[in-house]
Amino acid sequence: MKRIIVLAIAALAVFISILSTGAQNMVKLDKGAFVLVNAKKVLSTETLQEGDRVYFVSPADVWVNETNIVPKNSVFVGYVSMLKMPVKGVNAAISFKITHIILPDGTTREFEGKISNGTSDILGGELTPPASYNKMAHLYQSRWHWSGTTQWVPSGEYEYGQHRGVAPGQKLFIILDKPYYCEERF
Repeated sequence: MKRIIVLAIAALAVFISILSTGAQNMVKLDKGAFVLVNAKKVLSTETLQEGDRVYFVSPADVWVNETNIVPKNSVFVGYVSMLKMPVKGVNAAISFKITHIILPDGTTREFEGKISNGTSDILGGELTPPASYNKMAHLYQSRWHWSGTTQWVPSGEYEYGQHRGVAPGQKLFIILDKPYYCEERF
């Protein structure tokens, strides 16, 4: 009986040491990290539809603890997750989700994130300028008398929105939705 308990404890110790050495060889890129990317071609609201596949390229290496976790020229594959066409008063808007990465050696790995321009993950969607202005008088009272001025104010009519997109050299970022793990390499 003692021999079985000793063997079980030894097996458990070996199993724990294997797990701990495997965990030490993994490098993690945390959720919320930014990875610089460029579009491979023009991506526009004029030509794309929701669900269309899109490709982005990493222009530089991403290093974590002396490990090149995302090599230069890695290809990020994703899809158009949201597309809104232009309407009167609002420009078109588009957003992208990334599903996986293809490393330069051909290896494919899961890589979940969304594309951002640094301020928002929705590209476009701005208000358009007013189509016309009206002249309006603004009265105010100074210490001794009433005075006024005229000012041009928007009439309430706005121009029709424009299509928006991404140019091939434009710098964008992938914001990770889930941590990305890679084996440690020296």
